[in-house]
Amino acid sequence: MARLTVNTGGLPFGDIRDGGKYYVDKTLLIKDILDMDDRGVYLFARPRRFGKTTNISMLDAFFNIEYKGNNWFDGLEISNHHEYDPYRNAFPVIHLDFQNTTATTFDMFLNMVRKEILRAYKRHRYLLEGNLLPDERRIFEELAMRDMPEDDLSDSVKLLSEMLYRYHGVKVIVLIDEYDRAVTHAFDTELLANVIRFMGNLMSSTLKGNLCLQMAYVTGVMQLAKAGMFSGMNNINVDSVLSTMSDERFGFTEAEVRNILDYYGHADKLGEVMEWYDGYRFGSADVYNPYSVMMYVSKGFVPGSYWADVGGIKPMVWMFGHMDPKGLGIATTLFGGSSEAVKLRDSMTYDDLRLSKAENLYTLMVLSGYCRAEPDGGKYRITIPNKEVRGILDSMLEEAVTIPDTLFERFNRAVAEGDADSIASAVQCVLDDSSYYEELEDERSFELIVLTMLHGQVQNYDIRAQPERGNGRADIILTPRSGDVVPIIIELKVSASEDSMDGTLDEALQQIHDRKYYMGMSGRVVLIGMAFFRKTAACRTEILDLRAPPKMSRRSGQHPQARRGCAVRCTGRSGLGINTASP
Repeated sequence: MARLTVNTGGLPFGDIRDGGKYYVDKTLLIKDILDMDDRGVYLFARPRRFGKTTNISMLDAFFNIEYKGNNWFDGLEISNHHEYDPYRNAFPVIHLDFQNTTATTFDMFLNMVRKEILRAYKRHRYLLEGNLLPDERRIFEELAMRDMPEDDLSDSVKLLSEMLYRYHGVKVIVLIDEYDRAVTHAFDTELLANVIRFMGNLMSSTLKGNLCLQMAYVTGVMQLAKAGMFSGMNNINVDSVLSTMSDERFGFTEAEVRNILDYYGHADKLGEVMEWYDGYRFGSADVYNPYSVMMYVSKGFVPGSYWADVGGIKPMVWMFGHMDPKGLGIATTLFGGSSEAVKLRDSMTYDDLRLSKAENLYTLMVLSGYCRAEPDGGKYRITIPNKEVRGILDSMLEEAVTIPDTLFERFNRAVAEGDADSIASAVQCVLDDSSYYEELEDERSFELIVLTMLHGQVQNYDIRAQPERGNGRADIILTPRSGDVVPIIIELKVSASEDSMDGTLDEALQQIHDRKYYMGMSGRVVLIGMAFFRKTAACRTEILDLRAPPKMSRRSGQHPQARRGCAVRCTGRSGLGINTASP
């Protein structure tokens, strides 16, 4: 028997089953839906390329009366549940895919919607042979000529439902894929309001008060609040990445990934696949990115970033570019491998996204698949799921943060070298630019600035803010990802005055020693103390050699073999001619 070929998405369910493609069985989604309500309206919100389109095609194959007599479900899980046989191929189905309705003008958008709805009408051309009313025949003609008015277009799916119900004597199932694609693409443009208005009217007409509707199943990335797309619609059952129902029906479980790797002869690759494509959490299920896993197999088991979706992350890129220092700093700690406990929202409007609040950004990141979220008290603890996503977000942050590349490079090189002069000078340049970070209230505010600027170190270090270490919590610790670089410990303090900054630097470094933040480290360690007074920065560094027996000096309590860097108080100038210790 020939080996099944790899399916990387995009094919209808019937073609997958007839075409000898590998299929991961998700047919129990049918059971989930019917057990809840066989007359319900469902919105399943999941990240792009996590199986929504394949699942909606599978539902079409199961319910659609046109496919009666197929054997596509033989041997699959749903075939073991004969109580659902009466639903199989028993309904007329209207299947709409709005993935390709992105546009730059409203007229272009309407034309794309007309084209998609025309496809749905063409699938039911047999209706023209029946007893259609004159207005109903006119709808077919207007769609074919692509000159249907906007108001008629909004009601066209409901009208098709009525025609199908009258013809078959059975109510209709409506399947809508990627309902929010065009809206997301129009984010931060003048087009957005009109797209939201039209899609809201279309969805309301189709799903609310449609007496010919048996059930509707809608997919998208996020739930747009009732004030936006679902105004006045109270009959929608929402299932998102935070829901426990159907949590394993999207994405691959570890058992499913093991089966795939074993089938294609590379069971030994599980660790690599886990590092790159695991880490997602849907409800109570841990899952892998299905698209990336199958692309990995199809590319000869070579890991890479296969999942990036520029159009789908447009709002996220915009929000990074408008984020306050707190939100941006938390993002940087996440990219470095830390976790954060945050509040998440159940739904949002696009006006909410424009507020650029951290809560909205992280909700969007979770819904879009760029963060893993697990309940943590009244909040959610979020992390970056894997290596693939971290690389995508690194690139995104580089595009969004407007601090010059040369300044980033100078700061990160100085940190790695323990160069106190250049560290303080680079931070001072940021502080002096009033367009950044205008509210500098406490130590945490300055810590977030430093974390944001440390973005260039995420490839070499696991960057943690406030980690438990030694006898306390250090402000920032950079732990090497390989043996080629040395650990770095950063302690920050706010001075009471500019004159006291020198003493504050001593306190910062002394705290590192007193609380032994370097406990468990070996070899050479870079210690960095930073002091701030309003918008003035100072820095002092040490190189600690942990290969020698620890002895503390009387003057400062530092290791006698450690070399203290110079304290530098900068006002936006660099290159003050002071040599500093370097590892």
